[in-house]
Amino acid sequence: MNKNVVRFPDRTSGVVPRRLVDARVALQLSRADVARVLNITGTAVGHYENGERRPDMRTLLELSRVLQQPVTFFFKESRINQSKKKVRYFRSVGPKSNKINMALDVRANWLWEFVQFLLDSGVRLPTPNIPFFEDVGHDGGYALNQIEYIAARTRRHWKMGDGPVNNMVALLESNGVIVSRLAIGSEKIDAFSCWIDGRPYVLLGCDKGRAVRSRFDAAHELGHMILHRDIAQDDLESKAVRDRIECEANWFAGAFLLPRTSLFREFYSTRANHLKGLKARWLVSMQAIAHRARDIGAIDDNQYVLFRIQMTKRKELTNEPLDDQIPLERPGLLFNAWKRLVDKGKLSEMDSDETLGISIDVLRDHIGREIEAKVRAAPLVVPISSRS
Repeated sequence: MNKNVVRFPDRTSGVVPRRLVDARVALQLSRADVARVLNITGTAVGHYENGERRPDMRTLLELSRVLQQPVTFFFKESRINQSKKKVRYFRSVGPKSNKINMALDVRANWLWEFVQFLLDSGVRLPTPNIPFFEDVGHDGGYALNQIEYIAARTRRHWKMGDGPVNNMVALLESNGVIVSRLAIGSEKIDAFSCWIDGRPYVLLGCDKGRAVRSRFDAAHELGHMILHRDIAQDDLESKAVRDRIECEANWFAGAFLLPRTSLFREFYSTRANHLKGLKARWLVSMQAIAHRARDIGAIDDNQYVLFRIQMTKRKELTNEPLDDQIPLERPGLLFNAWKRLVDKGKLSEMDSDETLGISIDVLRDHIGREIEAKVRAAPLVVPISSRS
């Protein structure tokens, strides 16, 4: 072989274009947003994202800063196969919501990659144990009595009684659901869930900081996992379908968190102190308890309206009593798995972002805990516009 032959770099290696897209979408930025910060054109950003051009290291350092990911992130091939993904249960659809939905979809992909890293490292996670009741027929929707039946059977499947759920997040995790909590940045969207490669994933918002609402969100997403596993993504293009499955998931959440027989026994007054006590016992909002009581016939419409009027007069519709006393439930499954790898020396806590190829902020969201990170000097970045 002639040693004098000039060898050019391998054009198939280097930055993975898809990573540039995902990092931008996760931050809900447009190409124009990135271009504006970097003082380049949106077309140039598009060339990088399409793989038509590869950013040099100086440009990549700038992209790393703007897109808030370590440089190693952009060299990591995406392992997810889109065929492994089932329906994604988006709460809302529209120009603004779609941007958030796309960001959540990317975050779910990253969460799946982190789970795969843990599994590849020898960590054992609970096998998914989400019941699917094929004996309950439903032709384009569920009857309310069917949802009540399924909620009750789910409790029996998990060997639960009819008492309060002490920790909704821990219950999901113990049955193989991957749960993460992050700032979603929306008043309309509190949670998101999907199935990837046979395992359910739930992303819960922490924006509003109300534990009881978040617990209801978690039960709502559980309803989607059980009731709507066979829905196709295209079906959700229909507003009528979206409205129907949201109503069904809400009913399931109420039935699962507040079993009919228990609430009938304990809901005998609409006085504020009694509702407050029920909230402390069941860890469900006073409004959701009253709504559920009306749904099952424990109170009538007039009593429910009177309850709402009283809550309005006390200015408690937005901030209920005990909201500041009931703590948010923190996921623990992935933190414990990550900590085992750190304790065994298979992963450095200080360099987890570089090793995993994901930012410390995203890793914190994955594991639900604050972690230490190595303080690194900010790279000297030369603005693109000033290059010779």
